[in-house]
Amino acid sequence: MKTALFYVLIFCSISVGATHLVGGMIELKWNGGDSYTIRVKVLRDCENGNPGAYFDDPITVGIFEKGTNAKKAEFSLNFFSNNDDTLSFTGENCANIITGCTHIATYSKNVTLNSNVYNSNNGYYLSWQRCCRNGIINNIINPNDASMALYTEVPNLKTVKNSSPRYINNPVTLLCVSNLFEYNMNFVDDDGDVLKYSFINPLNGDLNRDQPTSVIARPGPYSSVVYKPGYSNAGPIQGSLPLEINETTGLIKCNPSTPGVYVASILVEEFRFGVKIGEVRLELQFSVTICPNNPPLSSVTTFNDQLILEDTVRIPVYEEVCFKIRGIDIEDSVYLSVRMGDLDSSITSRPVFDSLVAGVKSVQTTVCWKGTCELEDIAPVPFYVNLKDNGCPIARSVETKFYVKFTPMPKVPSTDLLCMTLANFKETTVYLGDSSEPKDPFFAYYLVFRGINNANYQIIDTLYNKVSRLIFDPNTPDYHKINYTYYMVGVNQCGDLGQTSDTLGTFEQLEFIPQKQFLKFVSVENNKAIEINWPQTPERDFAKYFLYKTTNGNPSFETLKVFESITDTTFLDTAVDVANTSYCYHLVMLDTCENMGPQGKIACSMVLKGTAQKFKNALSFNAYEGWSGGVEEYRIMRADPATPYAKVGNANSSLRYLDEELNFNEGLFYYYIYAKEQNGLTNAPFFDAYSVSNTIELYQPPNLYVPNAFTANGDGLNDKFQWVPVFVKDLEVRIYNRWGETVFESKDKLAQWDATYKGSPVQEDVYFYIISYTGYEGTQKSTSGSFTLLR
Repeated sequence: MKTALFYVLIFCSISVGATHLVGGMIELKWNGGDSYTIRVKVLRDCENGNPGAYFDDPITVGIFEKGTNAKKAEFSLNFFSNNDDTLSFTGENCANIITGCTHIATYSKNVTLNSNVYNSNNGYYLSWQRCCRNGIINNIINPNDASMALYTEVPNLKTVKNSSPRYINNPVTLLCVSNLFEYNMNFVDDDGDVLKYSFINPLNGDLNRDQPTSVIARPGPYSSVVYKPGYSNAGPIQGSLPLEINETTGLIKCNPSTPGVYVASILVEEFRFGVKIGEVRLELQFSVTICPNNPPLSSVTTFNDQLILEDTVRIPVYEEVCFKIRGIDIEDSVYLSVRMGDLDSSITSRPVFDSLVAGVKSVQTTVCWKGTCELEDIAPVPFYVNLKDNGCPIARSVETKFYVKFTPMPKVPSTDLLCMTLANFKETTVYLGDSSEPKDPFFAYYLVFRGINNANYQIIDTLYNKVSRLIFDPNTPDYHKINYTYYMVGVNQCGDLGQTSDTLGTFEQLEFIPQKQFLKFVSVENNKAIEINWPQTPERDFAKYFLYKTTNGNPSFETLKVFESITDTTFLDTAVDVANTSYCYHLVMLDTCENMGPQGKIACSMVLKGTAQKFKNALSFNAYEGWSGGVEEYRIMRADPATPYAKVGNANSSLRYLDEELNFNEGLFYYYIYAKEQNGLTNAPFFDAYSVSNTIELYQPPNLYVPNAFTANGDGLNDKFQWVPVFVKDLEVRIYNRWGETVFESKDKLAQWDATYKGSPVQEDVYFYIISYTGYEGTQKSTSGSFTLLR
């Protein structure tokens, strides 16, 4: 039995020839010479009785010249039919859930078409018209009055011998709501021409219900049916997937959303050597209904047991991967088919999977694909997964799609050409670093290029061992006159080139030694250690820092510390006597080629010394050394027990300072020197740094002045007995009257007596005092005497 079915779900009893046309097509077959066969297939609803009773017999087909519409001939074609042309709605294993059928009438006639007559370069068209279509069609306006015109174009018969395309599978046009529909009528072309498929507006012709047929062939042009709003050739049937046709294969797909009856016209164009030579149009009517069986639930695709949520799965090209694809239908048998999209025939690595598997209620298959380098540059490959059940009235299906994209193999990171050694004026050894692991699984080899003055590079060596850290080139004669330059490129196992390394030349190496290193500062830290700080070297081939130390004035330096990390930029030297000795330091860098740099810029710490003189302090210190631009200023920083550090002045050119503005209320003074870097030399390093010296303490001895009288008369002058402590730390005072009574006492060195006792003024008289006081250096003194109170 032919597999294609045509279904109509609603029937009306209408007079013969008045309605129920549902499709058709005209074919022209070349038999050789000027002999042709015209074949017309007409589809209409089944009615009781012999099909020949309600199909027109005969029909008249006309041939017309394109462009002029001049009739060239008309032919009367007779009807014939057989049981295979009666298409029932349900499959042979299904109950009659949906009743009804479609009859296909075939008309045929062998004709002679003289090539000397049919020789217009415009070509020709064959047509036949009939009214009417079904009145229940949902997607066109006024379906009751719509007729149908079958139409086929053929080329110049003198210059082109051709048979028009024809379909092998009769149409299947019953669709289920919310179920994926796929069908291909398998058009073939006996001449091997290329076919292109699309939808085109169905032709209406010029007949109507009052004149449903014509005994003569009527020329074009023919009007088209008018689609209702929302329908077009881009979607004659609406749905989550509107009705569409594959331009190349002719596969029809749709997932409809609304029951109803819909018309569409399939245009099949044929091309020979890229030139269109003809076309056929297949008029069809589709029926969409709510089918009683449920579709398969879904297909689920997993990768490494993880659900694939995106439409594209990205897989490293160096891995072998497997996808598990599962399907479920809780009511029925289920068939799972997997189809891969187009893949270039030159690709040898292809996925392995079963294209069709079956199960009851559930089914599973696995797709495995071993990645290879040839897959790096291909576009994402689509996989189509289709689940189909065994339901009635038609099998229902769902389809999902995902893509597999192979991501490129990681490239080998670039390496660094660090430095080189030159020997015998002809041998060069290049030392290199490596930014990737020695066991990089993607590494294949390094290509070594050599040129002259960064030009005319050629491959001179291939390194397959990543552990190797040098390139020996014995063929560099006169390298002191010819600048041999080198670079390297890593290659992964797919042959992909990585980033180019930096370049290194013999002239550069001849001029190169590690740069002279500078210290940012040498500074006393916490009055017991010295901090040495330096900038990180910009040189890429760092191996070690060597820090050297000596005392100021001693030219013999000794190694203090070796640093093997380029980020080590500070050191705290605790083996120092900062109060008595100035220490000098310098830094030298060693590169990976064992080239030792020159002696660094020497920097020396400051040592501050001082002496306390009467009512003043004398300071002196050694100069700070180490900054290329010198010292902008030496600030004298002073503090005492009651006052924080503040600048009190700048040292003179002889690096001395005499501090004569002392705080008489305090007798202990702290000093240090703050040296600020001068930015005064062009092309010299400037760090905007500073250095501080050690801190010293200077003591002034205590002194005390005691007056012998005061006038407590309220005139605001000398109204209180006030002693004057100078550089005194602690003081205790007692005042007695002539009878030995204590009238005042205090431990406040800045206190005063207001000539009262127990809140009342005392009389004029001679009074006696005893004052004990101490200095900051620890001395203890006492004085006593008398004074007169006057009023």
